[in-house]
Amino acid sequence: MVIAIIGILVALLLPAVQQAREAARRVQCSNNIRQLGLALQNFQSAHKTFPYSSTWRVNGRLDLTNLNASNNAQLAENWVINILPQLEQRDLLSSFTLTKPIPDLTNAKARGIHLSVMLCPSDAYNEKPFNGSASPAHTSNMGDGWARGNYAANASLGDLGNSGDGDADDLVRSGTGKGGTTPSGGGWADRYKQGVMGANIALRITDIHDGTSDTILLGEIRAGLISQDTRGIWAMSGACPSALWGHGYVTVANGPNCSQPDADDPRACSEVQAALGGAAKLIRMGMSCWSGDGPDWQQGARSMHTGGVNVCFCDGSVRFISDFVQLGTPGTPPGCLGVWDKLNLSNDGQTITTNNY
Repeated sequence: MVIAIIGILVALLLPAVQQAREAARRVQCSNNIRQLGLALQNFQSAHKTFPYSSTWRVNGRLDLTNLNASNNAQLAENWVINILPQLEQRDLLSSFTLTKPIPDLTNAKARGIHLSVMLCPSDAYNEKPFNGSASPAHTSNMGDGWARGNYAANASLGDLGNSGDGDADDLVRSGTGKGGTTPSGGGWADRYKQGVMGANIALRITDIHDGTSDTILLGEIRAGLISQDTRGIWAMSGACPSALWGHGYVTVANGPNCSQPDADDPRACSEVQAALGGAAKLIRMGMSCWSGDGPDWQQGARSMHTGGVNVCFCDGSVRFISDFVQLGTPGTPPGCLGVWDKLNLSNDGQTITTNNY
């Protein structure tokens, strides 16, 4: 009888203990993203601009000509590598050979270092390194041994492509851009798509006309589910590894913890689906992806917390955004924009108050 009573008490207490542990993990996760936001602010103060979320070079010069899969082996430094000095990680930065692409073997040790500030303790998958060679059809030229990360730069509500939102001809600091040929179109500088840190370009504080307290700088993401999954890699350029692209009204990756099919575009989605039991299983896990194995075009904000994601705004403040925040719908902005879109756009000119989210 006593044993039965003890069993009942343990069963009653266990959920409370689990909730307490998750609350502590969520606080740590919030502290991490706050520290990253502060480092980005310090970088901006020193360099008069935020770092690029992703960098591509050809023969040592900034060039987006081969932005996608054909240039995987040439991926250069991303926003996390650039702010290592502000994170008191100068020795780690020095261990990178930045004259070589980050996938090069000379950078294998540095990119494999686990940075505690980049890891949300709620995500059980972030200890599994990314290994590209296990996926020869999609990621073999990206190398092995990449450590994971759970925080991503706010890049654009449009997707990352080399003929639209990431096009070199469209990378200007202000204006509406020249327009693109992809469905999302318009170029990174389109005020209804522009975040803060793009590909080979980023904003200054003075470029954020919507206000630093109303513009998201960083958001949470989840780490890849298998070793070939490119989502959540702290040292890798691109949408799925370390940036938020196509995470609003423009694409299907719309809003926090989006459960729509085909939401993310990791390079080896078909292999992830095959390994874990199909597309429907990934949807139930909250990690759906497009089986066409797109070259890391888009990624939405995601977390393992119940009900939402942590984000850091450009003023350094951290807030928890509910999964039920108002989302936009496909259409012509600004009328189609939701609260989530307005929070991610840096120059849409739409007013928003904190009681909206």
